[in-house]
Amino acid sequence: MRRFRGQRGQAAVELLAAVPLMILAGLVAWQLVAVLAAGLRAEERVRAEGLRAAGAAGRLVPVAATARVPAVVPGLGGLRVTARAAVRAP
Repeated sequence: MRRFRGQRGQAAVELLAAVPLMILAGLVAWQLVAVLAAGLRAEERVRAEGLRAAGAAGRLVPVAATARVPAVVPGLGGLRVTARAAVRAP
């Protein structure tokens, strides 16, 4: 197979061009994991507060909890996940 002079090192250049995109895709995936983890933390807090707040029988008690999402991708700081529920004690 004959190589042309202009194609020498082309694969290496293409790989170097793809590396930032792969890093960005990894950061975005990790940010999604952080959002899901914060959502689970907020859900756990709502359940705990709902069990504490359900004092009077038959009374409907609204409960809300917020969890901060750690920023993995630059520029996405300050994200928060909120979970809400209404609890009625038996």
